[in-house]
Amino acid sequence: MIHHVDRALEQFLRREAALNEGAIDVSFDAPDRTWGAARTRPTVNCFLWEVVKDPGQLRTGLQRRTSSDGVVERRPSPPVVDLHYLVTAWAAEYRDEHQLLGTVLEAVMANRTLPADLLTGPLASVRCGLGLAPYDKKVPGDFWSALDGRLKPGLQVQVTLPVEVFAWKPAAPPAESVGVTVHDLTADAQPEPEPPADLPERPLRRVRRGGAVVMEGRPETDESQER
Repeated sequence: MIHHVDRALEQFLRREAALNEGAIDVSFDAPDRTWGAARTRPTVNCFLWEVVKDPGQLRTGLQRRTSSDGVVERRPSPPVVDLHYLVTAWAAEYRDEHQLLGTVLEAVMANRTLPADLLTGPLASVRCGLGLAPYDKKVPGDFWSALDGRLKPGLQVQVTLPVEVFAWKPAAPPAESVGVTVHDLTADAQPEPEPPADLPERPLRRVRRGGAVVMEGRPETDESQER
């Protein structure tokens, strides 16, 4: 998908910034010392140095559409990423380089999106935002040292791209009725345990106490005695 963005960006610069293909090259190679030494024509280099998830466009929920055959489809909202390009100009004179950068800057500032007619393949149905990257997304200070090249002025161009990673699937038919079921919760309650059976009474026996005969084994409430 990224190579489609590269192609669209090159076509955009050639048309909107008037970069004549017969006189000016557009390159996406790493602008290191070896590459720079091999330049024989004025060149605009668009080096993709970072791809990050866009924190300002966190999408949630579902998208819905109706297909050409009338089927309602849905899918999760696609994630959005930012492609950060460092755009530099290479020519024999600094004046020519600055002129190229100026025309590219005007073209980017005049358009908020890449024109739809330049988007092909998987980009044909998406909206690609275009603009200068925020200040906090500047190229690290050791960028040129890592490329073994000489420091050059450049533009931080950002392309915002929804990534179509989720397929459309038929949605479930809408509900036509709602049913309610009532259930007696007490019917499932466990019955209370039966109280334990009374222990059998001890057998009665006669005992003489203090000159009187009593019956042992009777409840304490039974005060009957035999004398």
